[in-house]
Amino acid sequence: MKDNTFALKMNKSGELLLENSDDAVKAKYKPDSLLLCAPVSYLLMLFCVVIDIAFFRSLFVRISYDSPIMIWGQVAGLAFAADVVAAFAGILAKKIRQGLSHDKFNLALLLAVPIFALIINGVLRFSTMSLSSADGTVDAATIALTIIAIATPVFTSVGNFAISFELYNPLAKQLCREEITLNELKNYIRRLEAIQDECDSFNSSQIQDADHQHLINAKKDLINDSLTLLADMRVQLMEQLGDPTSTNVLSKSRSDEIFDRLGRELAALAAASGGKTALPAIDRDVPTKNHVVNFSEAV
Repeated sequence: MKDNTFALKMNKSGELLLENSDDAVKAKYKPDSLLLCAPVSYLLMLFCVVIDIAFFRSLFVRISYDSPIMIWGQVAGLAFAADVVAAFAGILAKKIRQGLSHDKFNLALLLAVPIFALIINGVLRFSTMSLSSADGTVDAATIALTIIAIATPVFTSVGNFAISFELYNPLAKQLCREEITLNELKNYIRRLEAIQDECDSFNSSQIQDADHQHLINAKKDLINDSLTLLADMRVQLMEQLGDPTSTNVLSKSRSDEIFDRLGRELAALAAASGGKTALPAIDRDVPTKNHVVNFSEAV
């Protein structure tokens, strides 16, 4: 099962990063209430628009003899002015409240549109109260229905304004984007500092010292191998000299002279490489087989 709280991913540079590192930042700016979530708030605003459309349609159907298309156009225009413009006014008011905008003149224009739309609705309702009853008289029921038809669009317009004002939070969105960008910038600076530290740790003098020490060790290993081979050859030659059935061109003294000279040459090479090399002690009278020279003898 995948652990979403600690999931790693590799970027193009081969660096392991948290897959959902921005979720913790976004969680800080999420709304605390379910009613303030965007889908719920949009549904509430849409519900307010539908209510106003129903009230405005009942008004225009009663007073207008235009075609249904014209009636729907008039209803849509009045609903747009009373609800949609009020929602935009709430957004601009929130920006002004948070100090992100100073366009108060535009806010006044936006507020004037739903106010005039609601005034027009009220005037039309009062002037056509007699059409609400069957006999054309204005009674208490007609007045009550007229008041409800006037007050309900006012409530929905104010509700759309308040919902959009509370839902829209440009300052929080800006802070969230800036915090995510700041975290990315910190990661980039951290990568650059790591690269700089790595470059500083491998300077040229340390690399040269490491190469020089590696060369010295390689020379010591080569000389040690040569001493081992020299000792083995000397032992084998002594065995051949001690064999009465073998015919040797070199005498024992001449062989010792050659091996001593080789030993001195190897010792000189070892001294030149910075170490001390001692020739392996071999009994020249008694043949010794399989004499192994270790590193302590060679250096």
